[in-house]
Amino acid sequence: MNAIKGIGHIARQALVVEEFGEARWAAFMADWNKRHPEFPKHILPITKLPIEPYLRLQDEVLKEFYGGDPMAWWHIGVKSGNRAITVGQLKGLFKPEEARRFVLFTPHVWRGYFDGGDLAAVAKGDHVEVTITGSPPHLYFEYGVIGFVQGGAQTLNPKLEPAKRLKGFSIGDKDVLYHFKV
Repeated sequence: MNAIKGIGHIARQALVVEEFGEARWAAFMADWNKRHPEFPKHILPITKLPIEPYLRLQDEVLKEFYGGDPMAWWHIGVKSGNRAITVGQLKGLFKPEEARRFVLFTPHVWRGYFDGGDLAAVAKGDHVEVTITGSPPHLYFEYGVIGFVQGGAQTLNPKLEPAKRLKGFSIGDKDVLYHFKV
């Protein structure tokens, strides 16, 4: 994986602005851009953002806005999944109770945000296995992306059980594997 598409940054910006305000985000990014002049200042949805500086930016977002708590990525992911289903790019694509179909669709969402790595969703009986391979072993990917899947699925089926982690960067594995009982 070499880059993250600008749409991911724009989505993150929207959530942070919603929670903390435009002025605080603008001040944070102005400081970031001063310290990192190589990072693009004007980001379009199709802008390719280099992975390492982008992950450093996300680490600083976590520290500045969320007290350094890595579970904030899960919170952001869940909120992003909910927004995608209710007001965002996936609005109208899924009916209530179509959580399974949504989870199986998430590899398409991955490819819209990242230029490498892989998210796979495979139906196995009463659950869907979601795996992430080929990404840097950063909690941004595990918690943010799996949180997105959880948030979207729970928006469609509020009774859905939380996903079960079988493998993850968070426990020292090189890949991520979660079971969604959908």
